[in-house]
Amino acid sequence: MSPSPAPAPAPAPLLKDGFNAATVEGIADGLLSAHPAFDRAGFLAACLDGFESLSLMERVGRVARTMVDFLPPSYPEALQVLHRAMGPAPQDSGESEGIAVFRHASHLQFVAEAGLGDPQASLDALERMTCRFSGEFAIRPFLEQDPVGTLRRMQAWSRHPDWHVRRLASEGSRPLLPWARRVSHLMAEPALTVPLIDPLAADPHEVVRRSAANHLNDLSRLDAALAVRTAAGWLEAGSLHARRSVERGLRTLVKQGHPEALALLGFAPAPDVVLEGLTLDRKRLAVGERLGFSFQLLCPGTTRACVDYAVHYAAARGGQRRKVFKGEVRELRPGHSEAFTFTRDFSPRTTRKLYPGPHRIEVLVNGRTLGEAGFELALG
Repeated sequence: MSPSPAPAPAPAPLLKDGFNAATVEGIADGLLSAHPAFDRAGFLAACLDGFESLSLMERVGRVARTMVDFLPPSYPEALQVLHRAMGPAPQDSGESEGIAVFRHASHLQFVAEAGLGDPQASLDALERMTCRFSGEFAIRPFLEQDPVGTLRRMQAWSRHPDWHVRRLASEGSRPLLPWARRVSHLMAEPALTVPLIDPLAADPHEVVRRSAANHLNDLSRLDAALAVRTAAGWLEAGSLHARRSVERGLRTLVKQGHPEALALLGFAPAPDVVLEGLTLDRKRLAVGERLGFSFQLLCPGTTRACVDYAVHYAAARGGQRRKVFKGEVRELRPGHSEAFTFTRDFSPRTTRKLYPGPHRIEVLVNGRTLGEAGFELALG
């Protein structure tokens, strides 16, 4: 008798499931505790009508807009209720709360919904609240309404003693911040935010440095020359932290083979590097499997090599889509054959749909294509 097939794995929980009816009930309890006249039952009924069909950010927005209707009509008084409901600032344990931290997201979004008429009080509130849940989404309407005044305040935040606030200065002003509304002024003039991130490239806190690097990467996608000039300024200080921020911040330009970005990171053109023995471990694989490939590099002189690879994915309507992946950095020695081995997973992703058909692996050294090999991807 053949064994029963293994049960299919349970689907991964959706991110929005962590911000559920119980979360809203907890928010309502906190507001009632902070403001005894709060209509808890009416608030919950208004929030939860059709709640299951909403995305995570739609749920956050629904609760924030309902707060506007149920909190005191005086904005300063409503802010005081929110501050009491959120409780004292937490001790920074260094541990992430995961999705649970989203229970505070609507409190900050309330500021964006109700506070545009009082930007001074609103920015004060976001500065205070951001240690509980980062205010990068809530600050976007203020940047759109008054870029000069808001950026001036964020410039001061970039030197704030609390790392949460310093991170907000960078993350909140990212021109291409994921999930966030685009701010027209930042898209049109990306140089506006450079003074905010310059002090943060070598920040003592890794999370702040990572935000500054991601911000620089945003700039590189809008104005490559600006990003390279900014990165060069960061390197002048000679800080190891700043260098790592530059390496992360210029990652898109490096993948694109941008010559100035590569040169800034010490990768000179390498016309004498030779690719040998590019071999795939199979010529055909199914979705869900992994492809291994290997090759050797030869060079007559010493060369610092940024060795990346690209996958040319079959596209839905024919043709191929190219995506570059980080490989490794290695010193190539004269007359020595350096061996490289990489593996690429071809499992489905929510961010990338896989289609059957011809695919290619492309090897790049310091932005230059040295060779490629083809394979076939099947559905299974």
